[in-house]
Amino acid sequence: MNPALVQGAGTDLLVAGTLLLWAALLIRAPAARRSPPRRRMLIAIASLATSITVALDPVTGLVNRALRLGDTCGIVVNVWGVVSSALILDFVLAAASRRRPLLVYGAAALVSAALLLLNTGAAAACVTPADKPWFDLFWLLLCLAHVLGTGPAAVLCARYGRRATTRPLRAGLYVLATGFASSTVFWGLVAPAYLVTRSPWVAATFPLNVAITAWVMALGTALPQLLRLHRSVNNRRTLRRLEPLWRRLVAVVPQVHLPENGRWASDLRLYRRVIEIRDAVLVLRDYVAPATLAAARAHAGSEALATACWLPVAEAAKLRGTHPRAAPPPGEDRSGEEWADEVGFALTLAEHQDSALVRSFRPAGEVTQR
Repeated sequence: MNPALVQGAGTDLLVAGTLLLWAALLIRAPAARRSPPRRRMLIAIASLATSITVALDPVTGLVNRALRLGDTCGIVVNVWGVVSSALILDFVLAAASRRRPLLVYGAAALVSAALLLLNTGAAAACVTPADKPWFDLFWLLLCLAHVLGTGPAAVLCARYGRRATTRPLRAGLYVLATGFASSTVFWGLVAPAYLVTRSPWVAATFPLNVAITAWVMALGTALPQLLRLHRSVNNRRTLRRLEPLWRRLVAVVPQVHLPENGRWASDLRLYRRVIEIRDAVLVLRDYVAPATLAAARAHAGSEALATACWLPVAEAAKLRGTHPRAAPPPGEDRSGEEWADEVGFALTLAEHQDSALVRSFRPAGEVTQR
């Protein structure tokens, strides 16, 4: 393997990662419009995406020809990199309630002016090979600008990730922190290493390093939405599994079914279904003799399976007009205190409502008749 192959493979990954990053930004843009913090974060990510995009050879060539800067000029890309770093740093300071736009953008303007000044006089007004005494200063200023933007952003995302109250937000912030850290490593270590060593192997890894940043940032940007989509799909699947049981129970105990107005989100609809199933079970429990409950527990071995066994007995008793007991039976168990336990309990009832275990159960007690 030679440096050209490494560079070619890295470039392919970089192009794909850049496209994914822009797609992720488009997906998240509608939600960001309603939230200033999210909007600032997306602007910071979009600025980084723009820096990566304009560094791609086809885009760089178009920019250079449009501005009549020649085919090898990188000054537009580099100045935009400084602006991008300022946008990212502004986002960090705003999130920390220490926003200093005049200082941040004023410094970015000074650094950009310095880069343009250092670039003056080169062939075609471009930065060219390292025989110029100001070449290292040019790139060191550029590296410093990037590190000052992406480094604090990585720390901020990691800190807020620890404080996040939801799993999608926490995961997204941690991945974004990794993406900003990847960019910091590139500008803080990889690029300076090339300035010192002039190694062709280090230069060949440039596209691969930037590609890692693009892919990680794309994942971090899209991850909260992807996790929410995954949760929504799971909720809808669970709702379909619970639907027959829910219809059966609310037909027998209609008072547990609350009216529904408008269109409910899948998580709220699932919450309502599970609560209504649980309430119906609690109502129907009073239509079963304690001896039958004990027999169901002995027959099934777990509370959920035992409930599936005695539930048809209770439904039949209620439909016959049996009076419920005035007090719940002793030793009553709960379906669970955690939400996952509640959902699991309801799913067990739904999956075993017509199982062989339920059909083989025989009640051991008598219900009170009218």
